Amino acid sequence: MRRVRIALDLVYKFCGVLAAIALALIAVLILAQIVGRFFGILVPGVNEAAAFLLAGTTFMALAYSFRAGSHIRVSVVLHYLPPRLRWLADLLSVAVAAALIGYFAWYTWQLVADSIRFKEVSDGLLAIPLAIPQSAMLAGLVVLAIALVEEFFHILFGGTPSFDDAQDVVLEKQDDAPADLV
Repeated sequence: MRRVRIALDLVYKFCGVLAAIALALIAVLILAQIVGRFFGILVPGVNEAAAFLLAGTTFMALAYSFRAGSHIRVSVVLHYLPPRLRWLADLLSVAVAAALIGYFAWYTWQLVADSIRFKEVSDGLLAIPLAIPQSAMLAGLVVLAIALVEEFFHILFGGTPSFDDAQDVVLEKQDDAPADLV
């Protein structure tokens, strides 16, 4: 089980690197457009390409940010639950999230298949096949679904959730605060 987790962590990091590359490409495209304006050069399709790269960045970073504990998580109630009930709540929340993301991935697959079947292209200056940015969305959702299923089994077999924040700044006890603030 440990080897699977390590291998999947590499997949999540790879997706994170792809997201970072796409984000850097957005910066390069926008910079090219700005510099081009100074010299009277039009760089066509930058807005459209940047929008598609942004979608790719967002979806490809989902699994990486989930494993890093960067997703928004409301844990106000969880900190007051007994350990067994908290374990059950974590397990249930990851199971529901996995089901929802699996559902979204399935319908995104249908969207990609339709875009390929009908040879859909974007409406802008660049005729980009819509299956390309949609495939980045699909890949990100599939990898996130895998991360959620893997996390479910990790929690089920007694592991600490990777997203568990051991110290919550908001709910920190007052007696832990420095003396000059009390």
